[in-house]
Amino acid sequence: MKKVSSLLILILLFSCQIDDDILTTHIELKELYEKSELAGFSVAIVDNNKIRYQNSFGYADIEKNKKFSKHTIQNIGSISKTFIALAVMKAVEQDKLDLDTNINTYLPFDIIHPYHPQKPITVRHLATHTSGITDGEVYYKSYVFENPTGVDPTIYPEDYQPIIELIKTNIKLDESIFFENVLSSSGKWYSEGNFLENPPGEKYNYSNIGAALAAFVVESATGISYEEYTKKYIFDPLRMDATGWRFNEVNMQNHATLYYAKDFEVPQYSLITKADGGLITNTSDFSKYLIEMLKGYHGNGKLLSKASYKEMFSFQTKHNEIKEAEGGIFWDIYDNRTIGHDGGDPGIRTISLFDPIKNRGYYFMTNTSGDFDNKINHSIEEIWDTLINQNPN
Repeated sequence: MKKVSSLLILILLFSCQIDDDILTTHIELKELYEKSELAGFSVAIVDNNKIRYQNSFGYADIEKNKKFSKHTIQNIGSISKTFIALAVMKAVEQDKLDLDTNINTYLPFDIIHPYHPQKPITVRHLATHTSGITDGEVYYKSYVFENPTGVDPTIYPEDYQPIIELIKTNIKLDESIFFENVLSSSGKWYSEGNFLENPPGEKYNYSNIGAALAAFVVESATGISYEEYTKKYIFDPLRMDATGWRFNEVNMQNHATLYYAKDFEVPQYSLITKADGGLITNTSDFSKYLIEMLKGYHGNGKLLSKASYKEMFSFQTKHNEIKEAEGGIFWDIYDNRTIGHDGGDPGIRTISLFDPIKNRGYYFMTNTSGDFDNKINHSIEEIWDTLINQNPN
């Protein structure tokens, strides 16, 4: 009996130590929120088996006094690109796609680098931001306001007003039309300036259009829409039931109001090139995804084979023609061997990171982007530093 009691005490002491660490983190995050100008935010810490900490602070909608919660949904910006990575590798596993084949093998129209027509663009180029495709002002044509007549450009800082005016003229298009307009030589928005002078594979240049094009290649190669493909092979297996690419795919009652600052709402918008930044999800669902990424790194994931995960999380500079890649297949790999991606768009900031050595994953999302206020960006940095420095024991 004494032995059992001692064991229970040890378990309780161990549990209390974990709880104390989590409690300290929670208190610090609460204090940081209270001194910040963020409308609301949500965070999570996971390991490869479960959620260790998940909490939300502030408001999903200030005017309606609606609290931010783990069920609050919003677009997550460029972290969406990591889902392209999974879709690409799944299509490779199905023998529908090859990373090093000319993308024109799959596309319904040709995309040819104007400065290097003999050098084909491949999916690996797109997935490592070395394709030579660049964004430029034409990328703003991908943003579409849901109610453009209600948007007043004059309330924006002067240097933002031309961008808002441009976006007001945009209409919803199928992404195939967008890509053809921008990247096909017969497209109405085509310009050689949409490409770098460097050949594919030589120069790293972060490209939203190039990333979204990779998702369209998956769609073209598999014959299944990207929305359906990701739902079938990612969202459904992980039970990410609150996640989708379009407003009509999610429960809009849980959607956050987005803010540049607490007193400056962002007009509701969507992306034609949805795959590069338009995924709508919440902290609860993303935690499931992050747990799978940790499992996948260690060879125990259920979405992809061990070999596919290894390729996705490997430095792509191992391939001779990829000279400046900064990570794996759409995932960033940092000097300390942590792996992650972040995202930013009007009214949102997101950060995701996992540490395979510590067996921890971290996630942060807020409905305040701080485009016009550096103090908001500083608050986000403080919150993130507090989250990732939580004691992992």
